[in-house]
Amino acid sequence: MKSAEKVKSKGKAAVKKKPYLVGVDIGFGQTKWLSNHTVNPQVIPSAILAGARVPENKIFDFDTVDLNHLVVTTEEGTYFAGAQALEVPSSGSKRTQIRDRASDPLSRVLFHNGIGLSLPHEDGKYDVFVVTGLPNTDYDRSIKENLEAFLNRPFSVTYHLSKDRTITKEVNIIGVEVMRQPEGAVTYNQFAFDNEYFLMGSEHARHMVAVIDIGHFTTDFALFQKGVFVEDPMYSGSTVAVSEVYRLLEKKLILLFDEFGYSFEASDKDLDNIIRTGEVFYAGKTYDVSKQVEEASREVSSVIAKKVLDQWGNETNRLELIILSGGGAYVFSEYLREEFEKRRQQGFQVIEDPQFSNVLGFYMYGCIALAEKYGTEEVLSQYINQIFMGDDK
Repeated sequence: MKSAEKVKSKGKAAVKKKPYLVGVDIGFGQTKWLSNHTVNPQVIPSAILAGARVPENKIFDFDTVDLNHLVVTTEEGTYFAGAQALEVPSSGSKRTQIRDRASDPLSRVLFHNGIGLSLPHEDGKYDVFVVTGLPNTDYDRSIKENLEAFLNRPFSVTYHLSKDRTITKEVNIIGVEVMRQPEGAVTYNQFAFDNEYFLMGSEHARHMVAVIDIGHFTTDFALFQKGVFVEDPMYSGSTVAVSEVYRLLEKKLILLFDEFGYSFEASDKDLDNIIRTGEVFYAGKTYDVSKQVEEASREVSSVIAKKVLDQWGNETNRLELIILSGGGAYVFSEYLREEFEKRRQQGFQVIEDPQFSNVLGFYMYGCIALAEKYGTEEVLSQYINQIFMGDDK
């Protein structure tokens, strides 16, 4: 990421046809996307179930793509996706934990589905520029190279609207950028677009900033100077995240329901709901399990705080801001704040829109990349103004 120095906007001749710009965050818990078509970020669970058949009943009949009823066909086969996958009874988890995303059929479907959902819901051929991210521990490995090679291939994705009707999108990839996961959050937090200067430091910009980005499977942390990633491996890494809370919570719930005389095994859907509500409906009754959620969340928060502060060492005393971002922020924000206060660390804040902070940053980075090709005036007009600079933004 370039520094936040003001750069005068320079326009180029208009290009008749622009590609779609897609920021896509394929987390192990949730899939988020933003494009110049969707305008606003969107999200579904990162759940996939193979071997899907298109329902033949009249209830499965939609005029357009319905995010709650996704049946998707790619070169990998036909799958239930998102909330639909969680609804279908089956044994085992419907979320992958394979780190090498390009080698994993479920991850490949997640990426193609996420990109496809960011495009107009009609048959057609689409040129697309994609920006996404990887956990810190995967970025400097062949995992990144494999993902770039996979994402650069053209593909098609078909959405089933009913037994007989579909929408097929033929996607031609014209460019790919893969970032470190925390770079998305810091780009969104530290930079802003401007009609005169194009890219500027935001009101939140600081010289030395730390990011703790909490996802479903990994918590990524890093230090940034003037918005630029500090390359020293001492100051960045990954540790446990929401999935560890799920693991601890499963054990606590088994013990709790055993006291009630029930055998209880929480599904992915159960745990998603329990984490958010602190309740579970089982055997005809609603149980308050907020105590178990808090206990598990506090345990994992302590692990995260110790890991990041031990690794940052004395650099924590130079930090002007510690940003908490990611879809897991709602689970840990309260408890991590307490952990940092106990350790006398100041400047801790939850980023605006933590669930979407990375995908917003990915999209912003894509705008900067496209400006080199099309010019800042065209990028402001086609990709930026409607998303970042409207009256309600």
